[in-house]
Amino acid sequence: MEAIERYLNKIESWFSGLALAALTGMLVIVATDIIGSKVFSTPVPGAMDLVSLLGVLVIGFAMPQSYAKGRHIKIEFVTNLMAPGPRKLIRTVSLILCQVFFALIVWRMFLYAHDLWVHGEKSLTVKISVFPFVYALSIAFIPLLIIVPIQLINIWKGSGK
Repeated sequence: MEAIERYLNKIESWFSGLALAALTGMLVIVATDIIGSKVFSTPVPGAMDLVSLLGVLVIGFAMPQSYAKGRHIKIEFVTNLMAPGPRKLIRTVSLILCQVFFALIVWRMFLYAHDLWVHGEKSLTVKISVFPFVYALSIAFIPLLIIVPIQLINIWKGSGK
């Protein structure tokens, strides 16, 4: 189990690096667009398309590490008042629902990306193919399919929160 968790940590770190690179790209595009349009009267063509597509990558590739480290919104004030038994049951049901949800996301995103590829869907202004970004988003969610069961096992072993 520890070997799997170490491997997942490496994947999460690598994915976070991709998210950071996409965020840096967004920053460069926005700064270039602002300077280009205000100073030189020539904005970056398709800046909104590029920023939107890179935003998908930022969100998707930051998700595994955010979820694994608990850096997401949790509402625990009710469950913290419960006894450990019911708290464990509620956490188990919650994790099972998360697993089903993430599995549906991965499955449907792959199908959606395939449809975009088959139909040749492109962004509005610069005509960039959209399907690679949707495939990337679906790949970004795959580690969650491993993280959630590990959290579930840790809950029942007593080492989870």
